Amino acid sequence: MTGPAYDAALHLLDRQVVDSEGRMVCKVDDLELTVGDGGELVPTGLLVGLPALLPRFGRRIGAELTRTHARIFEAQAHRTSPDVVDIDLVEEVDSEVRLSVPRAGLLRPRDDDPSGPERVRLGDLLGLPVTAAPGHGLHRGSRLLDVRLVAVPDGRRHVVDALVVGPGRPGALLGYDRRSEPGPWLVADLVRWLHRHARVVGVGPEVVIDREDRVVRVGPGASVRPLLG
Repeated sequence: MTGPAYDAALHLLDRQVVDSEGRMVCKVDDLELTVGDGGELVPTGLLVGLPALLPRFGRRIGAELTRTHARIFEAQAHRTSPDVVDIDLVEEVDSEVRLSVPRAGLLRPRDDDPSGPERVRLGDLLGLPVTAAPGHGLHRGSRLLDVRLVAVPDGRRHVVDALVVGPGRPGALLGYDRRSEPGPWLVADLVRWLHRHARVVGVGPEVVIDREDRVVRVGPGASVRPLLG
């Protein structure tokens, strides 16, 4: 995957994926993040199919839909796990996700090796409540809305470099791309006002994504800045 930075939910989730010949492959239903040796989150795969999509409907509804799907395909184990497209095959991300290879034989189930690296899904992190030390000015109803992927110096991979937090539900900024000027000045002012409580929190020692307690903790030394200037 090339490019300086992406907001994963905004730029990847629900986008169409096309192969090197422009043919439709699939839709991005979730994003696989692998926990690195230093605790960093590294995007490693695009997750595809109902087993990836259904859990995103929420902890209660999504869990019930997932259980129902698993019962229906109980005899077909490969139908109860999402397929994955390796992130290294992503060549460009714009209005669609473009791959560097043809689609034949591309989709495959993820081999969940218990001895392998820990993996999490972006959909499991979105919506987590955020607690912060006094003085950061975070809205008390803040939740994790997105994660920002930034290229490492060698340019061959991305890591989660920051968290986008704020009140409300995860989703796009009214369809506007955060990497570009959001339209006419009146619309831009409206978008900035609507997202006046949204913040970008830099990932570091002061920021903990507690997956067991399902909360994001932002310490006093964390870097916090407005999402939109």
